[in-house]
Order: sequence, then structure tokens, then C-alpha cells
Amino acid sequence: MVTEEDLLTAVDVAFAATGSGFAPWPPPHGDRSPLDVEYSRLTDPGRWRILGGRADAWLRAIAEAQLAEIERDVAARWAVPPRTTVSRVDRATPHGRGALPLLVARSRLGDVDDAGVTIGVGDPATCVTWFPYCGCDACDDGSDDELDQLDRHLRGIVAGEFRLLTSGRRSIMVVGADGWSASDLRRGDDVDAILAEPAGWDEVSGASWFGHGTITRARR
Repeated sequence: MVTEEDLLTAVDVAFAATGSGFAPWPPPHGDRSPLDVEYSRLTDPGRWRILGGRADAWLRAIAEAQLAEIERDVAARWAVPPRTTVSRVDRATPHGRGALPLLVARSRLGDVDDAGVTIGVGDPATCVTWFPYCGCDACDDGSDDELDQLDRHLRGIVAGEFRLLTSGRRSIMVVGADGWSASDLRRGDDVDAILAEPAGWDEVSGASWFGHGTITRARR
């Protein structure tokens, strides 16, 4: 059976092909703070297509591991639609019982229709997040940081560790075992207690995809 380590290795192998032609870049600010003008500037939004190359590597590795059925250019149904402008959507429907379907969408950044990646889970789908979250020159911390965040979210969904809890405007998101993020919590809210017993909260979560596939040789 496929393991998480197997899949992550296959993603890296697939990225050698799906990421070819996309150049990574280091954090552009060094030790300085961003300039004011950089907050309203997108110098080269097209370079963020490297994120789409990484997302394609995940979809290829998932398909070759037989963890899910991959459909390209689907008509997505959104329960909670994204705040991004989506140009096309691919869907991964896992074979494992209780596992969350995954939407990987290309989204507009600046004047480039497919520079960003938007992630959704479920059917109909709830938008989880998007990359880059801003994309302006000031918020650019280099390609590695965004690629790592994309990997972290996709790994958490496939591993069955992802949880999204909402109650009104309050939300708590667990991406993996390394912690959580939250917004609009009230004074006195105990996140650990809520996660342990989320009574009164709506939750989106699913089972692990692992144990339902077999790694085949990834294409280069």
C-alpha cells in the first residue's frame, strides 16, 4: 500500500516534469522591509505559475498511486465559493471511504488568468485557501515559501488531518499535526477544547486517502 513518504517522493519526481520551465526565486527583500510602492505592485504575476506546476505534480502522483480519480476542467460546485477569480478546475475524487474530494483550481492574479492556485474540499466544495494569498511584491517571500504552504495543505487533506470548523464568522483550520490557525475568535475561546469537542460548530473533514492505492513509477 502507498505511504505518505511514497507519495511525497512521487510528487517531487513528477515536479521535475510539471515544473520544468518555471524558475524559482529567493525572498526578494533580503533583510529590508518592503517598500510602500511594493504593496500595490505585481511585477511578474506569471511567475507564480510555478504553483500550478507543483499542484499538477500532486495530481499526477495521486493518480499514479491510484489514490483518486482525476478529472480535468470540471464544472465545480461551490458551497462556499472562493474570493479568487477561477479560470479552470481539476477534481480529485479519492477512492477511500469518507475521504474528502479535492478541487485544484487555477485563479487569476493581476492580468494572468491562471497564475494562482485555489484549493477547495468537499462536494459541493468549500474554498480552503489560495496561493499566493496576496501576490503583490511586498508580500512576496520567495517561491519556496508558497510551494511549502501548498504542499502542507495538500498533504494535510490527503492524510486526513485537515479540519475546518466554522461557527458564524469564527473559524478554525487544522492543516496538519503542527498546529492550527483561527479567525474572529471570541475572548475566552479555547481552541484545543473546541477541537476536542466541537459541539455547535460546523466541521468539514475527512478520512485519510492512504491505504487505498499503489505507487507506480512516476513519469519524468
